[in-house]
This record gives sequence, structure tokens and C-alpha cells, in this order.
Amino acid sequence: MKGLGRRVTIGFLSIVALLFASGVISLFELSNLSNDTEIILSASRRNMELAKDMLKSAHEHSQAVLHVAIFDEYAQKDVCRRVMSDLDGNIATARSEAVDATRLDSLQLSASNLREITEQFIFTEQPAEVQLQTIGVAEPIEDGELVALRGKLWYDEHYKPAYEVLVDQVQNFMTHTHSSLAPRAEQLNKNAYRSVAPVFISLVVMIAIVLMFYYFIRIYCVRPVERINSSLSNYLSYRLPFSVKGDLLDELKELAEGIERLIGLSKLNRQ
Repeated sequence: MKGLGRRVTIGFLSIVALLFASGVISLFELSNLSNDTEIILSASRRNMELAKDMLKSAHEHSQAVLHVAIFDEYAQKDVCRRVMSDLDGNIATARSEAVDATRLDSLQLSASNLREITEQFIFTEQPAEVQLQTIGVAEPIEDGELVALRGKLWYDEHYKPAYEVLVDQVQNFMTHTHSSLAPRAEQLNKNAYRSVAPVFISLVVMIAIVLMFYYFIRIYCVRPVERINSSLSNYLSYRLPFSVKGDLLDELKELAEGIERLIGLSKLNRQ
């Protein structure tokens, strides 16, 4: 492939290569953006599910403790242990999946405090009178009212404050989950811009290349052909000498030289 054909081919191949490169880069960036979005949304959904499970376990624990402490339903002790174990498991899972596990220290501490308070009262075998003295009741009370009173006093003064602290910590965890989405969303915006930027840059460069290519075609192809055609028309119509003004390159120069030889042969044949 010689001069003019090579230039045209290189021009078109440059445009194709630029479009291909920009497409590959954009596809790569969009794939990363999609993966990042899925990771962020999955982590957020997972944290919200864990928080809901924590609140559910805390509520079930509160209900079971009420039945044990006030209504003396000792069958609920197993429920207390089970839901507290579920709560600990959810907190451990959240810590293992968290970027900064120290944010869950307060939540774990409040759960441990609630467990300790519960075990000291419910799972420690003490006479009811001793437990009443522990929570500040010294006067003797009839057996029928003893269990309900000691349980209510303990629940209101010891368990309920610890339970409310735990619920607040779980809600703080949920709030932090929502607030952590803001910087991640900002990062997604940056990634989205980065995925669009190659397309925009490629478009600008491609327009520049097309304009340059148009200029090249116009100067080195169209105008020389117009000059050759004009000179040939003048020769055929007015028998003016065939002479192309300006320099010709590559195949167009060969074309003009071929026309001159053809005219020269035609003149020899007429002689």
C-alpha cells in the first residue's frame, strides 16, 4: 500500500483504535462501579438485617426476663439464654464484617452488662429475702407478693436502664450504617465520573482527528483531483496544454503523469 492509501488507512484505523480503547476503558470502569455499588448496598442491607435481629433478640430477652422475674416462669430462663446467645452472635458477625470494629465496642459492652445483670438476679440461686435486700427492700413481705415485688423492683431499677442502653446502642449502629453511605456515595460519584471521562476525552480527540482527517482529504486529495480535472477539461475543450498547478503527491502525481503521457501519445498518433 502506497502513500495516499496508507494515509487514509492509518486515519481510519486511528479512529477505530481510539473508539475501541475508550470503549474498553469505559466498560472496565463501569464494571468496577457496578461492583462497588453492589458491595456498598449489600453491606448496608446486611448491617440493617443484623440491627433488626439485635433489636428482636433484645425485645425477646426483655419479655422472657419479665416472665421470669415477675411471674416466676422459670421455663423462660432457657429463652433468656438463647436470645442472649443470638444477640452475641449478631454482634460478633457485625464486628467481623465491620471496617472499623471499634465502633461496636459500646454495643458489645452494653450487651455484656445486660447479661451480667440478668445472670446476677435470675440465674443466681438466692433466697427471695436476700434478693430483696440486694435491691433495697428490707421489710418482710408475704410470700404471695414477694416474687412479683422483687422482680418488678429489680426490672425497673436495674434491668430496664441497661436494656434501654442496649437498644440505644443498636439504634446508633443503625444510624451509623446510614451515615456511612454518604462518603461511599460520594466515592461512587467519583467513580461514575471516571467511567464517563474516557468517553468524553475520546470523543473530543476523535472530533479533532476527524477534522484533521477532513483537512488532509481536502488538501491532498480533493483539491488535486479538482486541479487535474480542470486542466484536463481545458485541454479537451480548448486544447490548452495539460498542466496541473501546485505539487502533487503519491498516486495523484502518478495519475497526472499518466494523463500527460496519454496526451503525448495521442498527439503522436495524430501526426
